[in-house]
Amino acid sequence: MTKIHVLGICALLACNGPSKGETETQVASETASDSTTVTVMTTAGPTTGTDTTTGTTAEPTTAGPTTSTSTSTSTSTTTTTTSDTTTEPITTTETTTTTTTGGGTCVPLQCDGGVYACGDCMDNDGDGLVDQADPECVSPCDDREDTFATGLPGDNMDPCKQDCFFDGNSGGGAGDCAWNLKCDPKSPGGDKCPYDEDFNNCPMDQPQQCIDECQVPNGCDCFGCCTVVVDGMSYDIFLGDQDCSLAQIDSCQQCTKNPDCDDECHPEECEVCFGETEPPPGCDDPSCEGDAQPCEIDDMGQSDCPEGFYCKTGCCHVLEPG
Repeated sequence: MTKIHVLGICALLACNGPSKGETETQVASETASDSTTVTVMTTAGPTTGTDTTTGTTAEPTTAGPTTSTSTSTSTSTTTTTTSDTTTEPITTTETTTTTTTGGGTCVPLQCDGGVYACGDCMDNDGDGLVDQADPECVSPCDDREDTFATGLPGDNMDPCKQDCFFDGNSGGGAGDCAWNLKCDPKSPGGDKCPYDEDFNNCPMDQPQQCIDECQVPNGCDCFGCCTVVVDGMSYDIFLGDQDCSLAQIDSCQQCTKNPDCDDECHPEECEVCFGETEPPPGCDDPSCEGDAQPCEIDDMGQSDCPEGFYCKTGCCHVLEPG
């Protein structure tokens, strides 16, 4: 009777306990899950995987760390999420780009085979304005940035006789502009050429060739008498004054414009006046006469005029010295 009771207990335990096959399957499953977890925790950098663990575990790759649908690195507090899998970590770079008007790198402008102060890409007078961005530069053929005078040898150096101030020379020719400073009651010629009310050679009318060919900036006449506005005050200054500058505007020689070749400036029509480098407020682009191309000047004194031209009072002018 004792042996039969023991066998009955054993038979009961065998029926209710897990079979050998079931036990091995459960152990294998738990082992696979543990193996996957160990692999994820020990792989350096971002890892590959999804939220659901499968029975098959991919072996680690040596091609470098990979990114997944949720990637974060220990060196950044920012989490980057991508929809595609790549073979390298993703780095986000913020770039700020600054541009200037005209053309970036300054290119010197030659005038009659030479490079002068108003075309050499340098701030020669230290006022923070370079070349054509400096109002005191009349053209690239101007060798002084500190005053309105050109500083060129022989350029309008006669104390009385004047031709077109803006052609780069003092020589007159047939049909060219002609004026004498003795005719101006304000005596822009100073002590060397004072006003003479009895002087009988003061023609008010200029030849048509003078009017057509002398490249007069807005606000000037063809003999270098120009209107400049400083601190709301308007001055008619003679550009032939060797010491005339914006900083010393009160001491500049005053002058009277010749009405026959005076190119009046109209800022209300978006014209850029002499002494200015930008269009008036409210104007997107400067207006120019005839077929002249509007232009802008950047901080380096460069303009968007084509080769052979320079920018003055918002318009491209032919670079024609002499």
